[in-house]
Amino acid sequence: MPKEEPIRSHNDAGTHQLWENGHPYSTAAILPKQLCNIENKKAIKYQLQNPTTLIPEQFQQYYLDYQNKHQRHFLKCVNLIGQLTFLCYFFVDWVLLPEVGMLSGIMRLSLVLITVLINWLAFRYCKNIKVLDSLLPVYVAIGAAVWLQLLLLSHSPVVHTYIYAAVIFILLGSLCIQVSFRNSIFTSALISTVIFQGVIQLVSLEEVALFFIIYTPVLLLSMYISWNNTLNSKRNFLRALLNDWSYYALTELAHTDELTQLNNRRQFMQVAEQAIHKWPRYNLACLLMFDIDFFKNINDTYGHDVGDEVLRVLADIARREMRYSDVLARFGGEEFIALLPNTTLEDAIAIANRLCRKIEGHQICIKDKFFFNFSVSIGVSQLQPHQNDLNLLIKNADIALYQAKKNGRNQVAIYTCKD
Repeated sequence: MPKEEPIRSHNDAGTHQLWENGHPYSTAAILPKQLCNIENKKAIKYQLQNPTTLIPEQFQQYYLDYQNKHQRHFLKCVNLIGQLTFLCYFFVDWVLLPEVGMLSGIMRLSLVLITVLINWLAFRYCKNIKVLDSLLPVYVAIGAAVWLQLLLLSHSPVVHTYIYAAVIFILLGSLCIQVSFRNSIFTSALISTVIFQGVIQLVSLEEVALFFIIYTPVLLLSMYISWNNTLNSKRNFLRALLNDWSYYALTELAHTDELTQLNNRRQFMQVAEQAIHKWPRYNLACLLMFDIDFFKNINDTYGHDVGDEVLRVLADIARREMRYSDVLARFGGEEFIALLPNTTLEDAIAIANRLCRKIEGHQICIKDKFFFNFSVSIGVSQLQPHQNDLNLLIKNADIALYQAKKNGRNQVAIYTCKD
């Protein structure tokens, strides 16, 4: 008897092979297959209809990974634009604040060089998209503090007017937020605190009140745009999740037999063909082909609904008896097939016999009234050295299956090569 491997679950023997052999698993970039269930789909749809659109807890890390992939380049570019903007305002300082023009150039250039270095390190080594999302607002707060210090050092009469340019800082700091609106709240509070501390030192209380009246609508508008940006980011992510869910569902439908939830014929041929061509030349492999004895009589006697139940029962028993590496499929009608890699002919025969006995000993209950048994015939073929012809392997197993039926059914027959 061969050494028994762990029993496979429903997905292991049937649909699991879709994702491990021949199925382009990596094409669905976000949602792993194990999260594709009705409850998660309902949660996604609910959040898409929710005005606030929150990311369900089970998808939080996937959301951050998604944003890291899609927003990283944008954040890098907007950081560069923000630094260039801050540097270019040196020319405005030179004209409006000539007594601190040289100091403005030195301070602005120094700050930009430091932030460029930080950005290079952050975007090269940091994987946390929330940190990258907060970089520019923090720079803006520091830049606002530097600019206000220049205004305090200047004696120019235009300072009281030039101070209204502070709204540029809150706009730049809020509009770049793409991932987390909470970041926008914190950084807006930080930037506003820095700005108002400087304004209070520069102008009278009446002018502070006027500045507050002008600044507040700009602050609220920038935060609304930031909220809308992060909301769209979350909704785009959730729509991508639904696309992945649909992709998995359609792929499963295309590759899975609906009744038994095993691989269908097309998927079996694709997976088995690829597997055989990848194996070493002298790899041992066998193939089982089996079908239900007198299946037409079962349908005629008990009805097609009972016939369908027999097929499901057979699929379930075969799924449990197969090993993790085996490729099991419903080949058509009442016919099933299993490719057994790294298996000697003796081991394949032992597996086939065990499958026969398991099925023979299983009873089908009809309407809770009476039971009946059914059986299968199994043909076994072996992949010969230097061969990788799947069709020939199937043909030989089919010949052996016919021989098993001819010999009386409910038994295993082995294909023997006729020279």
